[in-house]
Amino acid sequence: MAHPAAINHTKRQRFHKALAVRYHTLIFQSDKENSYDYIYSCIRCYHFSHALLVQDVLQHIHSLMPMRDAARAACVSRRFLGFWSCYPNLVFSQESLAARKQPLLWSNEHRGQYVIRTTKQVLGNHSGIGVKTLELKLSSCNKDDISSSLLDAWLQAFVKPGISELVVLLPECDAPDHQYNFPYSLLYDETGSSLNSIQSLCLASCGFHPIKGPRMLGCSRSLTKVCLQKVGVTGNELGIFLSICIALERLNLSNCSMITSLKIPCVLQNLRVLRLRLCSALQTVESDAPNLSTIRYEGCCPLLKFSLGDSLETKGLKMHATGMEDMIQYTGSNLPSIAPNLETLVLSTVDEKLKAPVMNDKFKHLKHLVISLGKWGRFCAGYDFFSLACFLDACIALETFILRIEDGFIWYKRYLVVGKPDENSLQSMEEIPELRHGGLGNLRKATITGFCSAKSLVKLTCHILERASSLQCLLLDTSPGYDRKGSSTDRCWPMCLEALRDAERALSNVREYVEPKVPAGVELKVLGPCSRCHAMDAKAMEEAESRIPRGCFQYQEDGSLALVFVQPRS
Repeated sequence: MAHPAAINHTKRQRFHKALAVRYHTLIFQSDKENSYDYIYSCIRCYHFSHALLVQDVLQHIHSLMPMRDAARAACVSRRFLGFWSCYPNLVFSQESLAARKQPLLWSNEHRGQYVIRTTKQVLGNHSGIGVKTLELKLSSCNKDDISSSLLDAWLQAFVKPGISELVVLLPECDAPDHQYNFPYSLLYDETGSSLNSIQSLCLASCGFHPIKGPRMLGCSRSLTKVCLQKVGVTGNELGIFLSICIALERLNLSNCSMITSLKIPCVLQNLRVLRLRLCSALQTVESDAPNLSTIRYEGCCPLLKFSLGDSLETKGLKMHATGMEDMIQYTGSNLPSIAPNLETLVLSTVDEKLKAPVMNDKFKHLKHLVISLGKWGRFCAGYDFFSLACFLDACIALETFILRIEDGFIWYKRYLVVGKPDENSLQSMEEIPELRHGGLGNLRKATITGFCSAKSLVKLTCHILERASSLQCLLLDTSPGYDRKGSSTDRCWPMCLEALRDAERALSNVREYVEPKVPAGVELKVLGPCSRCHAMDAKAMEEAESRIPRGCFQYQEDGSLALVFVQPRS
């Protein structure tokens, strides 16, 4: 028979676990304020004086609370007050400190001063032990209220072994020479155990100047995310830092105006996400990271050079570019050889100007392709949609294809004569070379949203129908997208009257040129703008209906009207 002491110990362990599970349920499955009040009422009424509630369980519960609630708990319990001095998750911002809810803080300047005052008080009473998260989100404060010596003291006191996330967001500084310089020496591994736990580093509006040295960074094997916004760092300095961060998975650079050239070394085997936004001086991007899967570039001007190295091992790749004029040209010419295992490719480009390339290599394993062209009222001048045919012909294993055209009607209006086909920009069929073993033999479903009245788009659609021997469904949507609705209003994206008129012309082109080429057994769905969300011209719809046999119109679940053509199998 087990000893009574052993039985009691087992019961205590079960009770501790049940208590922690109960707290998690209260916090994450119930209303937060009510659940916190429930915990506080337990503290006040029972004082957790029962012998089963040991110190480590209470401290664990306290560490799970957000900082404001942990402070409130410390105000009503002496035991929790002792835990407050080593609370692990320190987050300072206007939101976390509820600065907008404080009385007499009418201006942003006053709220910033309140944040600085509260931060000083909390950090002054903290022991600096056990900190896992330190977020100093002080960008809304006045830069004159934050001295370099104060920031140095905070970082020296709280950036210690065990910290996993460090965020320092400072107010903008007009002169780079007056920026606060982040102490790079904090990241050095001087004792063999320093900062080997930090996983995320986010800096904003400060200087960051890594230097080569004999000492190894303590975070070199743990740092997985780096985010730099308006940070004064050069391309060479960033290269030194990246060559050491061998565990890095995400790199975000935003408004870093001192970087002219970015080189991603091949030692970053785990790098998956690269985001570059408005780095005004950036001219070249060269990456040798083999597993890069998401690239987002939003630039002020076109890049002089863009390269993804010689070998990409990833099976899925997403690329978005603003201010890059030849992304489709680059992907078509290079990806088949450097990413032979690619199965999913998503391309989104705003300022694409060059025509799709003549491809000598094929995507042997690419099954899913999504291409988005144009956004935010801008579109590539005179883009020839039919030139994408050679890109599609190189995808011999392609099963699904989605083409999204943003504001296609603007393209038609600005660069074409209304009612005239775009013969000048249209390549002839002979100019699109057929690959010997290419084609779209495996394509089963194709979708084009933003389908406009451009003749080259009709040509591309007919090309798909002729080449895709396994095609089951072709969906043409004259609106920005049947699957795109506002999350708050549950309404389709807005379309102006001109766009609605172009949608009518696009429907007419489909009936005249596309429908006769639909093979037997292929379902063609043509979606007009949603009649529930858009004021469609009723007369035009009546005229269209009079020319189409009854039974070809079907109302969709979202209220839109679809023309459905199904050719019977022979």
